[in-house]
Amino acid sequence: MEWLNFDAVPWLGVVLGFVATFVIGSLWYSPPLFFRQWQRAVGFTDEDMKGANMPLAFGQMVVGNLLGVIALAVLLVALGVDSWWAAALTGAVLGVAFRWGAHLIHDGFAMRGQAATWIDGVHDTVSLAAAGAIIGMFLG
Repeated sequence: MEWLNFDAVPWLGVVLGFVATFVIGSLWYSPPLFFRQWQRAVGFTDEDMKGANMPLAFGQMVVGNLLGVIALAVLLVALGVDSWWAAALTGAVLGVAFRWGAHLIHDGFAMRGQAATWIDGVHDTVSLAAAGAIIGMFLG
């Protein structure tokens, strides 16, 4: 598995890409944008949100997001991507194929409405495209 090589990963790009995805997510899931629509789509009430274990949810989000951005960087290096725009496109393609695809599977099986799938899928695609663009600035 020669492609699984962390030596050429631009770690500053990974950190900045992760921060960008965090900022995008904070805005995306804020009340002025898509929080209320997402909340209705997944069936969470305000009371459910108050009773949620937010430290656990936040911790899982951080770990999952960081792993995704690191994996994106490793793949960009392995594929020889050497520009920000090609890295952004690769991030978007991976977002659609893997993240949005997973939402389609899980939300479909859980019989969630399509609104949740679209909100989460577009978010993940935009976030990975942004992270790719940022990482791509450090490649080549």
